[in-house]
Amino acid sequence: MHPTSTKELVSLIIPVYNRKETTLSCLQHLERCGDLQRYHVIVVDDGSTDGTAEAIKTLYLDVILLSGNGDLWWTGAMAKGMEYAYSHGSEYCIWLNDDCIPEPQVLSQLVEFMKAHPNTLAGPTCYAYESDALVRHHNGFIGKQGCSANPGEVLAVDGMSGWCVGIPASVFAKIGPPDVMKFPHYSGDDMYTFKATRNGFKAYLIGDLKVTLVGAVHDKLGFQSYFQAKRSAADTFQALFFSKKSPYRLPTKFFYFTERHGLLVGALLFLLKLTSWLGQWAWLQLAVWFKLTRQQPQQS
Repeated sequence: MHPTSTKELVSLIIPVYNRKETTLSCLQHLERCGDLQRYHVIVVDDGSTDGTAEAIKTLYLDVILLSGNGDLWWTGAMAKGMEYAYSHGSEYCIWLNDDCIPEPQVLSQLVEFMKAHPNTLAGPTCYAYESDALVRHHNGFIGKQGCSANPGEVLAVDGMSGWCVGIPASVFAKIGPPDVMKFPHYSGDDMYTFKATRNGFKAYLIGDLKVTLVGAVHDKLGFQSYFQAKRSAADTFQALFFSKKSPYRLPTKFFYFTERHGLLVGALLFLLKLTSWLGQWAWLQLAVWFKLTRQQPQQS
């Protein structure tokens, strides 16, 4: 960030990978709202091959573009962006996924809320289209219960999802960046905000601040979607339980349970979940094998 810049000491961090049109639509929206001109915008491109970085360099000269090697994933991209922003003097960061579109003035009101409430993380209320209707989407949690803020409500939460979250520099100074080893992709957001509230910071969802989630990119893959006829049992097991891309990645889930509930209770909950998942894996793998066997031509 240039020392003579007139922009506020606020950085928008946008992690991107191979969805150029979505990314450019997000930046175009920020430009129309004035947020691109008001704040430092940091795009962390994790090795896109669809021309995302080249398009940003051509169309948005003021955007700070950081590059990854394809193995940053969500958490690594956010950590890289936060480290850059806070080392260059930002007082606040706002996580912003490129499929999350804030209404005009939402980001500035988010910043004003954090200024008025020191040592506080803040998020808007997320809406998503379901069956052509725009409905509120849970983007926070209290205990085990997901939640969202009603219009007019300011709701204290234990943590929140990372679509759009404001984070003051004091949080980063105390707990550092998100944990890329334990939570490389899934749970990188909620576990970081949860860690912040467990370290004495407050977190609120603001019902009157609205963002809209676009597309189906935020949908979680179902367990059964990993079972494909052409994929071996070993490959299915690897993709389901050890890929950083999977919401069922076992190391991630182990750390999730133990950090949320303590080592003893968390390990027990993890073992219960593991037993259930292994049972599902075996049953579905058997169903795939049986289907393939029936499809094989009978020898005469």
